[in-house]
Amino acid sequence: MLIFNGLGIIQFFLPEFILSIAGFLMLAMGIVTGSKKLYSTITMASLALSFIVELSFINASATVFNGSIIVNNFGTYFSLLFMISAMLISVPSMLNISRKPEIFYALLLFVTTGMLVAASSSNLIILFVSFEAVSTGTYVMSGFHKTDRTLEAATKYFFTGAVSTAIIVMGLSYYFEATGTFSLVSPVVTSAQAMLVAMILLVIGFGFKLAIFPMHQWAIDTYDGSENSVSAFLSTGSKLVAFMIMMRVFISGFIGESYDYYLIFTILAIVTMTYGNLSALSQTNLKRLLAYSSVAQAGYLILVFSATGYAQSTSISTTFVYDAIAAGMIYSLVYIFMKGGAFLAMNLSPNARVELSDISGLARKSPSLALAFSILLLSLAGIPFTGGFVSKLFLFLVLIEVKLWWLAVIAILNSAVSVFYYLRVILVMYRGKPSSELVVSRSASIPIIASAIVIVGLGIYFAIFQTLVGIAGGLFG
Repeated sequence: MLIFNGLGIIQFFLPEFILSIAGFLMLAMGIVTGSKKLYSTITMASLALSFIVELSFINASATVFNGSIIVNNFGTYFSLLFMISAMLISVPSMLNISRKPEIFYALLLFVTTGMLVAASSSNLIILFVSFEAVSTGTYVMSGFHKTDRTLEAATKYFFTGAVSTAIIVMGLSYYFEATGTFSLVSPVVTSAQAMLVAMILLVIGFGFKLAIFPMHQWAIDTYDGSENSVSAFLSTGSKLVAFMIMMRVFISGFIGESYDYYLIFTILAIVTMTYGNLSALSQTNLKRLLAYSSVAQAGYLILVFSATGYAQSTSISTTFVYDAIAAGMIYSLVYIFMKGGAFLAMNLSPNARVELSDISGLARKSPSLALAFSILLLSLAGIPFTGGFVSKLFLFLVLIEVKLWWLAVIAILNSAVSVFYYLRVILVMYRGKPSSELVVSRSASIPIIASAIVIVGLGIYFAIFQTLVGIAGGLFG
């Protein structure tokens, strides 16, 4: 049975159609032309058009394919975020693509299409297929430039991804055995043992995708070895689609097992935050520093599951569950710009291995770029007047709200530790001797400066949280 409430099925899938058609068009055009600027322009135009169409779905309500696809503001919000993450790298990708740009940009659009499908899915099979479409495309993107470093990065990513996929499939089979359905909307559990096994397997499988400790090592090597724009996309769009799927799976699908996943994610969050931050302290390779920082950020993200799991299991208040989901949503928005912009700043160095010394003296060569990069780093550390501070503030307040104040204290201490290695990078930019290898170009500069501006805007716009609280209920369909 199809329920549209005035929203036609063709209109609903229009963003996916636009991106897919643009991708196939570029593949066809590759036979006769190879202009990087042309393909970048087509990619940006198709993403912008899809973004505008997706905006028209705000406040729309529809159920498609017996509830497997649900149109609401929750799915629309994440669809918009995924398109933003793709737009952020569309221009910088031109810097390092030497051949076959039509294939790279077509892959980017196909991957984004998979993300859009996942954003509105409430069925585990559709979520799995769309997520694997994303993973398969990013495997190719990570090794696209065919250097020894990128091929090594892609190989590690692929084999880790294959193992995690197998574990997820096993988890899905146990979920079906426990509930008799693949739907995530109000499942009825008939086997508690099978449900527990499903939970453990899915935590491990998606833990690899989100780079949670100890399933994280692939991310360090892949983020370091991939081309900078690909690293930015993997650490933002690809990671956030895993986070969004995990919210659908665990907060909605495992609502009756909330205390179990609260315990699991609380332990993983503490270990992941601590390991990521302590490991980043000793790094001189800037991309590996940001990669370990991404691991720590994953630890902060999964605090959402600690808060929702505890709130659901103790029946404190449904409002607190929505607050926690909203905190994860605002963290996702801020994360795209602060982490994506930080990885794109690696384009300021021509070296494949970007060391701290490579950005030495950036403030003397380009004060605006140094300021923008500093804002992104301060946001990652959670310094006030940045989006990172606002997102962490709401997340920590939610933990206190559900009486997990001790977990909030651990997270705050971890944020304090991260200040040291982010400040070290800033000091090198402002106090070091200018490096002769610094590359300051418009293509490299615009995304960094734009990301910093957005981060400052989000740092003073607190009202967005209340808006997201109203959207959070869409997670449950």
